Amino acid sequence: MLGRPFMVCACSAALAFLSARADPAYKVLGIPLLTGATSGEATAVNSRGVVVGRCLIDGTYHGFRFDASSGVLTDLGELGPDQSHGLWGINDEGWIVGTVQIESASEDHAVLIAPSGARTDITRTTTVFSQMGGVQARAINSLGSVAGISTFDCSPTQATEFGCRWSPGGFFVTPLLGSNFECAPSAAFSINDSGTLVGKALMNVGTFADPVLVDRPFLCDDDGQVPLPTFSSPLETGVALSISNQGDVCGTAEDLSDSGRVHPALWLGGEIVRLRSLSGFEEGSCAFGVNGAVDVVGRSGDEETGEAVAWFSGSDEPVSLASLAESAPHAPGFRLSDALAISDGGFIVGRGIGIDPEDTSAGTVPFIMLPCKPVIFQHPLAQTSCLLGNPAFTVRAVGAGPLEYQWRRNGVPLEEGSQPSGAVVAGAQSRIMRIFGFGYGDEGEYDVVITGSCGTTISTLANILVCRPDLSCDGIVSDSDFPIFVSAYEILDCADPTMPVGCAADFNDDGFVDDADFVLFVQAYEALFCF
Repeated sequence: MLGRPFMVCACSAALAFLSARADPAYKVLGIPLLTGATSGEATAVNSRGVVVGRCLIDGTYHGFRFDASSGVLTDLGELGPDQSHGLWGINDEGWIVGTVQIESASEDHAVLIAPSGARTDITRTTTVFSQMGGVQARAINSLGSVAGISTFDCSPTQATEFGCRWSPGGFFVTPLLGSNFECAPSAAFSINDSGTLVGKALMNVGTFADPVLVDRPFLCDDDGQVPLPTFSSPLETGVALSISNQGDVCGTAEDLSDSGRVHPALWLGGEIVRLRSLSGFEEGSCAFGVNGAVDVVGRSGDEETGEAVAWFSGSDEPVSLASLAESAPHAPGFRLSDALAISDGGFIVGRGIGIDPEDTSAGTVPFIMLPCKPVIFQHPLAQTSCLLGNPAFTVRAVGAGPLEYQWRRNGVPLEEGSQPSGAVVAGAQSRIMRIFGFGYGDEGEYDVVITGSCGTTISTLANILVCRPDLSCDGIVSDSDFPIFVSAYEILDCADPTMPVGCAADFNDDGFVDDADFVLFVQAYEALFCF
């Protein structure tokens, strides 16, 4: 049920190189606070660079969504006054989950927010909700399953919070960890695309007669629950805060052999790795998020003085995120204090102070770290074009902007306007590129070079060919092409001035649209797609 085999620090040399290199790896972008807010934080980010978080306005948290590709900030409304109230997760489709307070109830409610911004209260989709307590939604995976906490009436007089999962297939409560202790609470903080939950649970590590209750980190899927190891003793506390789609887990764990100090931790293949802290920042360190590349983000030190760090590629050595950022002016006291999440695209979000050089308030503000090499989340697609058609290529990327685009054919940069083939290119240096009058001389492999303020990336190749039997230019060979072929067949001679330009129906290029072309047309028609 766990991820890849234990990989200690074969990456240390690579990480040392990363730390020492002069070239920046990220650009820090401060996310504007909502109007009237005094502080804020970014809590989650998806692989498309869409961020969610919360801002504090007059003692009440308000949710926000920020799209790094467009720079659009959206106010998602009031959440509530408590620390539990926030937007805690977003998936790649843009669905958001969080915990809110509503006017008609004092307890917390779990909320699902659609990409349109519409809210759905999913609290009462559980069958175990109790009036004794509330419900929290903490994370959402790409399939729409949600991890969180729900209150359960475990006895006539006691309600207990349990880690849980909402999913399109139903509601799931994590089994008791240490089942010989009745009403032991648990919490689920993260979920991956396999539906595996991680969190913490109160476990009895003693006996039935003499119980010893300890909060232990756990992993749980449909096959059951697995306590995650800590450093030296079953009496040590811990919590698992994030799980990647590969099954790697991060969080914190106590080490009784180190005077009970709590360390950031990474669980790989069932074994625990102690993540080191920056020198002088040992107390209060935490690992908050992990992605599919086993890049972990968190904080070295406590909330008041700590610094946002990353542990890359499964290494236990921390790297200050500020040291990896592109040089930029900041206010006195600038500090990236916490990195709270990292996406598979490499986007990092959290909270910091003084990111804007004009900000002297010392209040925390949300930030996103954009990779210097732009991240492409929609590559151009291979396609066919009818003869003299107008195909278009599209790319979508997020990175340290402003982003510049240069489309290429067979590795050669395209120029705007007329081409040697006779076609016309529009948007050679834009996100969307179109070719008008596409012909055989334009066939080839197309890609786009995207350059940001501190790095460059290249899309995958997209091959495009002329689909000559697609006479109607609808992308397939179908009934709509037949009358066009018949019309050309009746004209016969490609030199006839009434023949459509290009004589596209002359598939064998013999100068005539005749029976030989009809045979080829039928073959393409039966295949539906081009030959």
